Parts: sequence; structure tokens; C-alpha cells
Amino acid sequence: MTASAPPTGINTLRGELQALSKRTAALAISEERWALAILGNKDGIWDWNSQTGQVFFSDHWKSMLGYQPAEIGDQIDEWLTRVHPQDLDDVMQQLRRHLQGETDVYECEHRLRCKDGHYLWILARGQAQWDADGTVLRMTGSHNDVTERRLAQDALRDQTEEFNTILNLSPDGFVSFDQAGRIKYLSPAFTQMTHLELAQLQGLDEDAFWFALAGPPEEASLPGKPRRLLKINEPTPRVLEVSQRFSQGATVSQILCFRDVTHETEVDRFKTEFLSTAAHELRTPLASIYGFAELLRTQTLDEASRREFLDVIFAQSQQMSSLLNELLDLCRIEAGGAKELTLTRVAAQDLVQQVLTSLQLPPGRAMPVIEGPADTLVVHVDPGKTQRVIANVLSNAYKYSPGGGAVQVRIEADPGADHKPMVGIHITDHGIGMPPDQVDRVFERFYRADKSGKIPGTGLGMSIVKELVELQHGRVSVHSTEGMGTTVSLLLPVDEAACA
Repeated sequence: MTASAPPTGINTLRGELQALSKRTAALAISEERWALAILGNKDGIWDWNSQTGQVFFSDHWKSMLGYQPAEIGDQIDEWLTRVHPQDLDDVMQQLRRHLQGETDVYECEHRLRCKDGHYLWILARGQAQWDADGTVLRMTGSHNDVTERRLAQDALRDQTEEFNTILNLSPDGFVSFDQAGRIKYLSPAFTQMTHLELAQLQGLDEDAFWFALAGPPEEASLPGKPRRLLKINEPTPRVLEVSQRFSQGATVSQILCFRDVTHETEVDRFKTEFLSTAAHELRTPLASIYGFAELLRTQTLDEASRREFLDVIFAQSQQMSSLLNELLDLCRIEAGGAKELTLTRVAAQDLVQQVLTSLQLPPGRAMPVIEGPADTLVVHVDPGKTQRVIANVLSNAYKYSPGGGAVQVRIEADPGADHKPMVGIHITDHGIGMPPDQVDRVFERFYRADKSGKIPGTGLGMSIVKELVELQHGRVSVHSTEGMGTTVSLLLPVDEAACA
């Protein structure tokens, strides 16, 4: 008996069952792979079903925030309520852009609150799935803990900002070169020193850079150590000390530091010239003292000659004493500055009268003629220092008018060039006067208008006058006509309380 073939319906069912079995096996394999992927992934995995509103959070997603699996539910608020308030707007904006199809991938860094209350920085990545109508079906993604990287970035940013602040505040100028040996950065102080902008120098090598600065620095021996000095003329003449530091960094090969030492080098030059001039000025009276003393020791002289030589020795000794005293005064003024002053309220008329009580007049000369207002003019000065200034100027007025003539002192209120009221004490003689070129040099140290040597002096008196007046925020000026006399004007600051 021959077996009959199975009915067609049974074959169809058998085929469907076999296909279903294969799909089920494939799905099981897929699920197993998904589970293994979740377990093996260091990122936290999430899967949001927009149709049901439920979200799958992997165990690692939860443990990343310090939670046990059962402590986190499957609602979107489990994530949303833990987003840092300051980051929420940005997170939602990035999410909306992706869901509206403006970005291929959702990617956003934000902070999430942990179970213990502190926050982790999370890099969230995800991608949505849409149906044919553009409706979002689901969205799957990951969370990666990037806290260490963010903290490192924040620390680097803070360090960079701090470094930039230091550079911006530093009076020294800095220029950095990249690994190819070309300029990549100029500090603000360097631009201020040289008026050279980064746009002008960026990309230049070191030789071209020095050419732009009118030549490389020169080796100079200054007190303390050898130095590299660069002289520039624009925007103003300056002397810059240059130091160099090499770097092993990935982006910087070397840094040049520029320090403005214009004042320092000028002071060093001035000290050298000052000491040389002072030594010369001291050598002259010392030579006379030595020579005449030698004659007194070795020669038999009559009484008149002996007396004459002793007078010369005495006069030259006085000259040396005066010179040394004024040199010491200058040193004290420069070292102490304003600390040497004791400022107080005092009437300008009283200052002049105090000087006149002890003023030693040349034989046959009359006291100065005083002119001034009836009202008392009060100044804010150091009385002792100011009396010395007035006495010095009065002494010069008599010395430089050997032919006689009245010496006048005029006291008056002065509005001041900068609208700050002053009191002027103007001392006028009718002596030899000075041409303009000598007036320009009258405050130079050791400069003496009298070239004959007949009028005694150290050449430091007017320098001290200028130092003391300006130290008290005053001004001094000289007006003179050769053969007709000189006026020295002392402008002293008014006591503002007295004005009020």
C-alpha cells in the first residue's frame, strides 16, 4: 500500500514553524549578544521607548551613579531629575535638535547627580529611530564618565587663565617660539614696549625677529653679572635686558624675556659720571691743601706768606667740607625720599622771616626787600627743608650780585599750571645773570655758571633745591638775563585745609 503525501496545509505550517524557530534562535542569539555587550561595555547603556515612555538603564549606568539595580526605575525622570540645573537647558536643546533631525547623533556633556549628592561629568551619545512618517520610535545610547578629563581640562584652563593674567600684569615682555622656531605668541607688555603686534611678527624665525628689532642684543658687563642688552629707539628709546629659556614642550621651543632696564642703566651711568665728577671736584681743593701744606712744612716763610697760605688752606678746607656735606645731603634725599620729610602747615611769610633771622649778609649789603599780601598764605611743607631751600637761593642771590643792588623777595598766591593752587616765593637779584644756555643747565649737579672761580660754591646747591622742592610736590624755575640779574621762583603746595 503506497503512503499518501501530507496535505499542503501541513507542509505550509511545518515551514512556518521552522522559519519561526530560526527567527527565535536568531533573536535569542541577538539578545545574548546584546546582554554580553551591555555586560562588557564600560559605558552605561540606556534605551528609551518613546511609544511606552519607558527607559531601560543598564546595571552599569546605575552603578556609575552609585545605585543598586533595583534602586533605579524605568521612567525618563530617573535621568532627567538628576541632570545638573545649570546644564539642563543645554541638554534639552541638544536633545530637541536631534529628535527634529537637525543632527545625525545626539551628543552632549553634562553633569549627573550621584546617590551621595556629588556630580559626575557624563558624555552622553545616542541615536533615535524614526518610522516612515518621521515619528520617533525609540532612542538608544550610552553614558561615559568623563569627570577626570573635565577636571583636568578645568585645571588646565584655570592654569592657563592664571598664566595669562600673570603675563598681562607682568611689566616684562615675553615672546615664545614654536617647535619650528617661529614666533607664536607676544605678551601685552612686549607689544607696549616695542609697538610690535603679533600680526606683524607671527611666523618669523629668530633672525628675522631680531632684524625687526634693529639687531640682536649685545653682551654688556653691568654690576653683578654679564647681561644681554638690546637698545631700541621706537616708540621711545629704551634699553631692554634679554634672557632666554629653552623648552622641551610639544608646542614651545624657547621663550625670550624682555625687561626694561632703561632707568637702571641710566642710574648706573649717572652714578659713574657722578662719582667721577665728585672725585674731580674734591681733588681740586685737596691739591691746594696738599700743596700749600707741603710749602709750610718744607719752606721758611715770612709771616705774611705763612698767613696767606694758611688762609688758602682754610678756604679750601671749607670748600671740601661744603662739598662733602652737600654730597651727603643728596645721598640722604635720594635714599630717604619722602620719608625724610615732616610735612606740616606753616605760613610762607614765617618761613622767609625765619631764614632772615640767621642770614649772614656780605659786608655792606642790605637785607632783602620783602613784598607780599596782607593775608597769610599757608603752605603744606617741611619747614626745616623749605627754610634751607630759601636760604640757599638767597645766598646765591647775594653771591651772584657782587656789584650790589637790592635783593627782593616777593610772596604771592599762584593759581598753578594744573589748577592746583600754590604759593610762589620769588627771589630776585640784580647781578651778573646768565645767558639761556646756562639757565638750561642751572640744576645740573656740579654745574657752575661762574667760570672765573672767583665766586665760591660747590655746584650742588641748586640741585639740592630742586630735589627738595619737587619732593614736596612743588616746582622751581629760573628766569635770568645776562648782565641784568636772576629770579628764582619757588612754587610750594598750598595747605588745602587752610584754603577751605
